[in-house]
Amino acid sequence: MLENNNAVLAVVDPVYPGTALRPGSSGSEVARMQTYLNGLRDAKYPTLNRLVVDGRYGSATASTVMQYQVINRLSMDGVIGHDTWNAIVSDYNATIGGSADTYPGIPLRPGDRSQDVRHMQGRLNEVARIYTGINTQTVDGAYGNNMTNAVRRFQRQFSLSADGILGKDTWNKIVSVHNAMQAGNPTHVTTQYPGVPLRVGSTGDYVRFVQSYLNGISGRPLLTVDGNYGQNTTRAVGLFQATAGLPVDGVVGSATWAALIPAFNATL
Repeated sequence: MLENNNAVLAVVDPVYPGTALRPGSSGSEVARMQTYLNGLRDAKYPTLNRLVVDGRYGSATASTVMQYQVINRLSMDGVIGHDTWNAIVSDYNATIGGSADTYPGIPLRPGDRSQDVRHMQGRLNEVARIYTGINTQTVDGAYGNNMTNAVRRFQRQFSLSADGILGKDTWNKIVSVHNAMQAGNPTHVTTQYPGVPLRVGSTGDYVRFVQSYLNGISGRPLLTVDGNYGQNTTRAVGLFQATAGLPVDGVVGSATWAALIPAFNATL
């Protein structure tokens, strides 16, 4: 059977992942369907069984999918193929409100491969146009080292737990920061001082942030954002210190850091 004329018609976002979800499937796309079915149960179909959102497609998920298929006159096979995916997503978007930006229900983490990973890679690349301390990455749907680094660098700039895992708080913050950028009102960073001064020979994320913020303050890419604190970074820090009325030593201590963050935010 095909969807009947009463099925919800809407732009399908997120799009079908290309492979049917069935017993034995796992991952964020399964969790998204479990989340959506639970939401539709609460809002519209109280006879649906409630699911544990764990990203595992077991017999309970298959049974609830079949219930949904019967209600909406879809082929009753307990498999989320193209038609069932489109029906569930369109129904959820029209009834509750959702999109590919809706958190799928379980964290994304290193080793995952999905359309949800691909979507957030795209979002992080867009965010990195302003927050250049975040590395860009290939949008391939594979959660590897580049994705982990980008997530961690995002988290550190917005005072989130820097574990490199894309849980609900990090997911929603990425969406929020992206949307604020699109609206022309970029979000201020709240990057915490690393606890030790940064100077020639320092490396890592916080050096990347210093380089990124100095570039933003200057309005042009004076520095390569590579996380290596060399002579060019030292000179740029000294210039900022002189402009800010701070002692000029080319070292980013707590006082320089405290001046650097609001100076960068003022450019957003």
